[in-house]
Amino acid sequence: MDNYLPARYTIPAAVTGDTFAGIPELSIKVNGVAPTNSLSSVKMQFKTEATATSANLELSSASGDITINDAANWNITVDPFNISLPANKYVYDIEFTDSAGDVRTYIAGTWTVAQDVTRA
Repeated sequence: MDNYLPARYTIPAAVTGDTFAGIPELSIKVNGVAPTNSLSSVKMQFKTEATATSANLELSSASGDITINDAANWNITVDPFNISLPANKYVYDIEFTDSAGDVRTYIAGTWTVAQDVTRA
C-alpha cells in the first residue's frame, strides 16, 4: 500500500435537530482509478477530539447508515440522518475496508454543529 494522508473535507455546518442531507455519490479514486480490491465495508466516526476513546456518532455500512452503491468502483452514499449531536466542533474520518481486509482512511475533516433555537 502507498503512503498517504487522508483528503481533508470540511462538512458544511449544520444545526442540531435538523436533518443532515447526507453525502451523495462519493467515489474513491487513487491516481484516477478505484482501488484494485472491491469495497467491503465503510465506517465513519464523529468525535470532539481525535484521541477520544469513544465516538459521539458512528455511521456504517453494517448498520445501514452508509450505502455501498458500487463496491467495484468504490462508490458510496452517506445517507441523510437527524442530527442528534450536541452543538460542538467535531472531527471525523471515513474508514474503508476492502475485500482483502485492508483498512484505509481516505477522507477526514471537521464538522461544526450549531445549537438550535426553536424547539418542539
